[in-house]
Amino acid sequence: MHALEQNYWWFQGRRLTIFGVLEQALASEGMLNKGGEPLRLLDAGCGTGMLLDDLARFGRATGIDFSPLALQYSRQRGLTRLGRADAQRMPLADSCVDVVASLDVVEHVPDDVRVMSEFFRVLRPGGLAVMTVPAHPSLWSSHDVALHHYRRYTRAGFEGLVKNAGFEVVRFTPTVATAYMPAAVFRRVKRWIGSDAAEPRTDEFPLPRWMNATLLGMMRAEARWLRHHDLPFGLSLLCIARKPSTRP
Repeated sequence: MHALEQNYWWFQGRRLTIFGVLEQALASEGMLNKGGEPLRLLDAGCGTGMLLDDLARFGRATGIDFSPLALQYSRQRGLTRLGRADAQRMPLADSCVDVVASLDVVEHVPDDVRVMSEFFRVLRPGGLAVMTVPAHPSLWSSHDVALHHYRRYTRAGFEGLVKNAGFEVVRFTPTVATAYMPAAVFRRVKRWIGSDAAEPRTDEFPLPRWMNATLLGMMRAEARWLRHHDLPFGLSLLCIARKPSTRP
């Protein structure tokens, strides 16, 4: 996965989407260019550090991950604000960060209620969480098994999880509409012909350069659209949520 991340359309496109959407949300919440102390950002489940590198543009970004190998790759990027921790039990003080980012992490955690409550706990009042998860349980396949997913989410299910933790939903939209139909057809065909029952493997594999470039171009266009508009469908769900401010 680390080798694919550098140029693969999915990872690069998702990176563009998240950066654009988060930048727009921070601006709307008046959290950019305020002067004084820099924003404190946490990448919960930072993986190989690609998003963490982007978050550092907004302030002081810290990454945690449970995988020593992932943290090793993050260090190879020159990142130093890193720690090994379980997102279900983060060794962090209450209300200690302004932003929590968690991309495709919650589906990897046995207790998603617990991890959502942890995100809520470490955020300061008025802080934002930006999260993505895989959508459509009907698309469950060997891809999910290979990636050690526990679940895919419906919109209602994930939105309910977020709200039940105490968050206010600021924005909720599907993403990766570009690949929705091809992926849906591909996974259903695999299921029909029985190849999905073979040894689990992900759907992420090297593509011809022209195809990768085409898909990345479509993701760039989608990222520009998502700065100001939602999408009706997609392979992923993106949620930006706010921890309510304390009453005076």
